[in-house]
Amino acid sequence: MRAALLALALLSTSAHAVDIKLWPLFRYSHDEATGDLHWSALGPLIEFSRTAERRDLRIRPLLWLRQNRGPGHDDAADILFPLAATRWRDDYQSFRLLLFTFRSSAPRAPAPGEPPAGAETWTSRFTLFPLVFYRSSPELGTHLSVLPFWLDQPDFFGYQHVRVVMFPAYVRLDQPNLERRFYGFPFVQTLGGANGRGFHVWPLYGDKSVLGESHTSFVAWPFHLRSERLVPGWGWERQRIDLPVYASVDGAGRESHAWGLFAYTHTIDHRQGYEAIGSPWPLVVRDRVLGEDAYRTWRFAPFYGRSDRDGISSRFYAWPAWRTRVQDAPDFHYERRDAMLLLWRRQEQWSAATGRHESLLTVFPALRSESENDRSFGQSPAIVDSLLPKNRGVLALWAPMWGLVRWDTEPDGAHDWNVGWGLLANERRHLVGPWHLSLAPGGGSTDGD
Repeated sequence: MRAALLALALLSTSAHAVDIKLWPLFRYSHDEATGDLHWSALGPLIEFSRTAERRDLRIRPLLWLRQNRGPGHDDAADILFPLAATRWRDDYQSFRLLLFTFRSSAPRAPAPGEPPAGAETWTSRFTLFPLVFYRSSPELGTHLSVLPFWLDQPDFFGYQHVRVVMFPAYVRLDQPNLERRFYGFPFVQTLGGANGRGFHVWPLYGDKSVLGESHTSFVAWPFHLRSERLVPGWGWERQRIDLPVYASVDGAGRESHAWGLFAYTHTIDHRQGYEAIGSPWPLVVRDRVLGEDAYRTWRFAPFYGRSDRDGISSRFYAWPAWRTRVQDAPDFHYERRDAMLLLWRRQEQWSAATGRHESLLTVFPALRSESENDRSFGQSPAIVDSLLPKNRGVLALWAPMWGLVRWDTEPDGAHDWNVGWGLLANERRHLVGPWHLSLAPGGGSTDGD
């Protein structure tokens, strides 16, 4: 306590760097030379930092506010991550709360010779998926839809226009030269427009065609199906399904046959250059490159599987008990091993071209240990961050709350660590106790228990 009171009394002196610690109430440090400021309160619960590039305020686990201090406006916030998130930029604003999203954005930058875009060309939208959809822009107008009663939206989910009335009573999906209408979705459908013909009454009968693209028909779906589709550059491909006896695909550079509800399958694909056999598929599968004798994939799930394709080699034993994955390219190398999906994981990647090296070791829920080039960092326990070690929201708002032991590496190579959320720490090669005072220049430092 004497150290903290002395520091408060000396803050008005000529010290250029101040560091005060009174565990677990607060920690304050300020370097006038760089402008960096950091303070925290109640251990990991409240933390604020300011550098020349950005400001960050964390009130764990409720709030994370961050602001870039560059020339452009760029602020963001996470609220009880991943419950809600916001972002503000000069040309973009967004807000998300569970399934509700709101976005407002300016147009793209004009191409050379185009007139500059004005403020009237902003586009706004909000969504409460899957119930409320609002879109507004000068090009497409303003559209508000409330499902299941009414929906009328252009450029929606990949379709040119979508209309819905009392879903599932009526649905219309428009594409160029093609109109799909459903009456009692998905049971009755008609296909129209310049290129569309046909209808279906699912699952009893259907016959539909798209001019120059496809033709499908079925009786008692999925037991008797026929289809044809045009594969650009290869021609027409025909599919036949007569479950549970036989299924086949022929034409357009591919042949595939299956007997007895996937008891035995055989595929020769000239488009992708491989042959595959499954018996029964997908539990026992092997495939090889056309013209080669050795199989690049051999799987006997869930007991054993191996694959060597496109420079990536993977194995599993008693899935999900043990898996390995290795990529060895001239300028990139990657290795990963994990047990019981994500309960234990060790991975490493490095590049000779860039000199970058990264490694990761996680043991749920005990450990997360990482390294990036000369920096090593991590913590124990690691309840959620051992499962999501690269998730920025988890690392910022949640992981420090259960990080009883944490470590990191300073830019000068010094290995820092702290125990008990700062009760005892090693910082810049100095042991720091629960009470700490440092003033420089013109001051000394004191540590007490």
